[in-house]
Amino acid sequence: MRDMPPGVRDKVYGPEYVSEGVVVHGEVSTPRTFGYDELLARPQVTVDGCVILCGSGKVKDVPRTISGVLLRDLLDEARIRLDDHEDPNLTYVVAIGNDGYRALFSWHELFNSPAGEGVLVALTKDGAPLGDNEGRLCLVSTQDERAGPRRIRYLSSVEVRRI
Repeated sequence: MRDMPPGVRDKVYGPEYVSEGVVVHGEVSTPRTFGYDELLARPQVTVDGCVILCGSGKVKDVPRTISGVLLRDLLDEARIRLDDHEDPNLTYVVAIGNDGYRALFSWHELFNSPAGEGVLVALTKDGAPLGDNEGRLCLVSTQDERAGPRRIRYLSSVEVRRI
């Protein structure tokens, strides 16, 4: 993972940042690496009309469709450890891109609310593979009103953590 200085995130990066897979690790029973081809072979969820707005409300992207795999399905396969009754309340997920950008999700957002039905490890946009400026894998929270702050280009790691 590369650390990027503040303000550099909006620049277009090249193929050196593109990830070929995503590692799911941390508070899981079965840490997993999901490769691009493996993810592409899975059933895809498609979301129509997802507008990517940045935190200020500026339009960043307007794809007609985004398709990918639900993040919570990958987390289910890695089997998040929830041994105690309070563990769901204390568990969170950090998605990390090769450019150092991070986004945070609570366990409840992903598994106990409609938001989880729209958090995708995106593989295609408008029917085509993602470009080098997004990486082959990009996490998008399609149910967010402003999806830009939690869009992780060059997705490479998903860490499950506990408070």
